[in-house]
Amino acid sequence: MKLSSLALFLLFPSAVFSQYKGFGPVKWSSPVGGKIFTAPVLHDKQVIIGSAAGNLQALDTATGRAIWQASAFGPVVAQPLLDNHTLYFGTYNGYYAVDARNGKHLWHFKTGGEQRIGGKGLYTMQPDSLYMEDQYDLYLSAPATDNKNVYFGSSDHHIYALDKHSGKLRWKYKTNGPVHGGVATSNGIIIAGSWDTYIYALNADNGQVRWKFKTDEDAKYHHILEGIQATPLVYNNTIYLGTRDTKLYALDLQTGKEKWHWDAGDPWIVGSAVAKDGHIYVGTSDSYLLVDLDAATGKEYYNNKGGGYVFGAPTLAGNTLLYGDFTGRLFMLNTADGKVLDTLDMPGRRQHAGTVLNSAGLIDFMHNAGKADPALFQTTVNFMEQLYQLGPITSAPVVTNGVAYIGSADGHLYAIPLR
Repeated sequence: MKLSSLALFLLFPSAVFSQYKGFGPVKWSSPVGGKIFTAPVLHDKQVIIGSAAGNLQALDTATGRAIWQASAFGPVVAQPLLDNHTLYFGTYNGYYAVDARNGKHLWHFKTGGEQRIGGKGLYTMQPDSLYMEDQYDLYLSAPATDNKNVYFGSSDHHIYALDKHSGKLRWKYKTNGPVHGGVATSNGIIIAGSWDTYIYALNADNGQVRWKFKTDEDAKYHHILEGIQATPLVYNNTIYLGTRDTKLYALDLQTGKEKWHWDAGDPWIVGSAVAKDGHIYVGTSDSYLLVDLDAATGKEYYNNKGGGYVFGAPTLAGNTLLYGDFTGRLFMLNTADGKVLDTLDMPGRRQHAGTVLNSAGLIDFMHNAGKADPALFQTTVNFMEQLYQLGPITSAPVVTNGVAYIGSADGHLYAIPLR
């Protein structure tokens, strides 16, 4: 099994041969103290989740009862990665390793500083003298490991390799922008995308560049359609990576040569892709789609349109595809044809959809802005605060033993049986 495939299995294990038809009643839900932007991780009979409250918690998979809690000293906004009994994750205070059995801190590495993308008059929002943070830049770089190192990107523009046991620096490579996209490893190659619009392939041993691939820049819309937030998928010697330039790229792992790209139109592709049996599945932002593409050609087989941004990766579970969106709705699709088998709404969506979403049940910026000036940064901040009332799902479900575990920005982790 390739390391990239192993990493996907650890993050998104599922009952491969199960036939599911829908969601059962919520088995349990547990508050974790802050918004959840990353996927849970399974370890033995524990489900481990990080939150924006700055802690990492392990809960009993059967009951949701707390087993241990560890302070993360900052919001957990980089997808945690489990490697044997060690959990690696990032916060705005740096990157950490903890013992997954008890939450004991093993090491901490301080980068040159982690922060959201930002600037004065960001994307021409007003007032142009005000420093603004990108309200959609929800994640830091998801780490990856091999048998020696842990790798991740940083807001300080570097891609890092640390000894995974001690946390000591082995090498770092400087790009020309923040690296908030996750890292993938395969056959001694490290792959990561930077906000400088390049996808980099580095030698795992020393950080030397093997190749780099330039994605599109955006001068027309003041750089809003550029940057990389997703984690690369390595499948059949090909890298699949979506970007804010509206495209999903398929690149040769060894050379970086483009095989094809799929253009979503205007939306970003923020979430990571998953693959099975020659198909690539990925979500889009403003078109609210989950699409099924041919891995060899990029041909679109089908899409499912929901009501909000799809920022998290989908999860394959038996005959189904599970994913959530920013409106707080969880979808179950038939993998073969994209038919919606079932949906389940977060409590916030059930309570607030009538006021937060438009009459068609869609996220609609102008609907929420009302009479406010859409050019003002504060209008965007207010808009996002309204969306968070819905309990957005911004990460992948994790499935084991017929139960899906899903985190929500409403601050709860949910255990949902599949039937």
